[in-house]
Amino acid sequence: MRFHAAIAILVLGYIASYAKDIKGLLIDETGQPASFVNVVLMNDSTFIDGKVTDEAGVFIFENADSLASKVKISMIGYEDMLLPIPFDGNCNTITLKPSTVMLGEVVVKGELPSTRIKGNALVTRVENSILATTGSANDVLKNIPMVTGANGNFSVFGRGDAIIYINGRLVRSSDEIGQLASVDIKEIQVINNPGAQYGANVNAVIRIVTKKPVGEGFSVSAYTDNIYNKWFTTKEQLNLKYRTGGLEIFGMGYFSHGKNYDEEYAVTTSYGKSLLEMISDQSASTTQTNISGKIGFNYQFNEHHSIGAYYQHDYNRGHHLGHYLNDITENGKLYESSVSDLKGWFKALPCNSANIYYNGTVGKFTFDFNGDYMQTKDNDRSYQYEQNKFSDNRNVTTFNTTRNRLFAEKASISYELPKGNILIGEEYTNSRSRNDFRNPENILNSELTDVRESNIGVFAEVSQTFGRFSATAGVRYEHVKSDYYLNDRLVDGQSKTYNNLFPSANITYTPGDFRFSLSYSNRISRPTYNNLTGNYFYVNSMVYTRGNPYLKPAKRQDFTAQASWKYITLSAQYTYTKDVITQIYEPYEDNEKINVFTVTNTPNQKLFSLYLNASPVFGIYHPSLSLGMQKQWFGINYRDQYLKLGSPIFTIQMQNTFTLPKDWNIEASFWWRSRGDWKNWSYTHTQSSVNLRVYKMFLDKSLTVYLGVNDIFNGMLYHADLYSRNVKMQSNVNNHGRNVELTIRYNFNTSKNRYKGTGAGQTEKSRF
Repeated sequence: MRFHAAIAILVLGYIASYAKDIKGLLIDETGQPASFVNVVLMNDSTFIDGKVTDEAGVFIFENADSLASKVKISMIGYEDMLLPIPFDGNCNTITLKPSTVMLGEVVVKGELPSTRIKGNALVTRVENSILATTGSANDVLKNIPMVTGANGNFSVFGRGDAIIYINGRLVRSSDEIGQLASVDIKEIQVINNPGAQYGANVNAVIRIVTKKPVGEGFSVSAYTDNIYNKWFTTKEQLNLKYRTGGLEIFGMGYFSHGKNYDEEYAVTTSYGKSLLEMISDQSASTTQTNISGKIGFNYQFNEHHSIGAYYQHDYNRGHHLGHYLNDITENGKLYESSVSDLKGWFKALPCNSANIYYNGTVGKFTFDFNGDYMQTKDNDRSYQYEQNKFSDNRNVTTFNTTRNRLFAEKASISYELPKGNILIGEEYTNSRSRNDFRNPENILNSELTDVRESNIGVFAEVSQTFGRFSATAGVRYEHVKSDYYLNDRLVDGQSKTYNNLFPSANITYTPGDFRFSLSYSNRISRPTYNNLTGNYFYVNSMVYTRGNPYLKPAKRQDFTAQASWKYITLSAQYTYTKDVITQIYEPYEDNEKINVFTVTNTPNQKLFSLYLNASPVFGIYHPSLSLGMQKQWFGINYRDQYLKLGSPIFTIQMQNTFTLPKDWNIEASFWWRSRGDWKNWSYTHTQSSVNLRVYKMFLDKSLTVYLGVNDIFNGMLYHADLYSRNVKMQSNVNNHGRNVELTIRYNFNTSKNRYKGTGAGQTEKSRF
């Protein structure tokens, strides 16, 4: 019996040894979790198994092979490590050691891999990379693969406009992107196929994650940004923060003032009973002042529970000055010629917004709640003085007042599974947009429109890991009720109710350095409130503009495949959109001599896009090359025929950064776009932009001075033709984007805001 018992003990011991888990936690030199690090199990020099750490820096090999005796850890920018595996398999916490390459007086740290796939997101590490020194979040986003844009307004290649979050809180003002310093950013997550937790109206999501908060007491950060482009534009900001224990109180003040100038030359040809051609040459300047203030607090009871709130007050005012020349011919004979001067004033009376949040964890449950309020009032008035050569002179006066109000709340609960999690939640939005339009001369109809809308969304998402595979599946249900009032009377034909179900799914395969993911989502694009307005706006005697109260939402199916290997990222996307929203011309009340520029639904659009990025590092040289292509299958009725518009659009983007001795840096960037078609617009000329910037850090890197020249060769000229029914418009626009920019940033005892509010009602906010 003793012999058999001994044999049993030996067998159980062997099985236990064979089936043990090997796990550990990797952190960098600052104590932060090191994600996407390669971890390999070895037997002497023989490979047994390999994985990468997750976002929390954790790796685990379940039921690891008993032959594994060592673990090898490797990451670009850090020294390779080869460590023995403890008897119990628990490697505990391992700290990575940065590697350095001596280049004369320069010490260059190797960089973390630029971009990796995580689920349906492309994650770019900013912390400890050259991107951390670029200035603001605006400067960082310009260097992120698949992202284009500027000044807080960014889009994702193949997906269009993106909403932006900072630490889970929706960014409502584009100015806020420029207010976040790049040194405070940990990583950027680009989601080009959003899941169920995002509103069905969201095209793409950019999530900015900032670094872990450190430090106590007061902190100050400030910057001034000055641009010269025929006139000066200046932006100033001051951030104050006080932290003690779990309490943080913060405040922000922001001021901007500037002037911009643009010119447009357009030829509009209308083929009807007679041939009408209008040549328009216009120039306009806009002077604008923005003032913003924000106060708030966070209180962290412990590492599991926190609450917070903020209040923000915005003020915006300015004026327009325009000069228009219009010549109209009928069958080649000039029958009208006019010169117009436009004076306009706009004022956004104080915009008030507030957010309150709670975030907490109890056991395996995580709770998140956000409540939002926003109220705006915009007053616009314009005076257009039109002198005509062949008809009576005309003065056109318009008054336009828009009031928007929003209440929103969002709550979710997630439960941690052994290899994944379950998320369920709901979101409610109640909004109202009231527009009062007046034209005393009665050239245009005066109208009072009022859109009242409520949106109830319920969503669920489950994520699970199966070895090297991870999968996420979700579904979102939305009930939308929209009531349209005209002159305080409900219009049944323009009031709508929608009930929609939106599924989404993602699967990711991660065998070591290579990552591959497939995503699908069913989404919708609801028209903005401006697109729904029935008010006519006067441009000249031949052209008016307006929205379309009968506009339907566009429904689309999105398919995405993404792959990454080391510093190379590839993305392919296919989208089918039904009832796509398209800009067109149509006659004004059956008067073929007056065209209305408006929007309508066209049957469908098919779009395929391909994107490739490579971001290696060669010592002091940090290049990033991106190649993109998108092709559509789209057509529109033009001059009694079906016109197909399918020429592809190609893009090239090259970013070059050089890190020099004594904290000097040089940046040179190039962007180019080919001719091609987008919906019923045909781009007839290429666009390009060349930028150069030099910056240096002082006072132990707390003070940075940037000097740059943007669009050196003034290549961002816009040339496009629009085809619509019996009208063709050729448009040439010069926004005078070439400028010189000087920026100074100062940071003292800075730390990341602890604010964990995610915001609610992001879809409605963007529609305002």
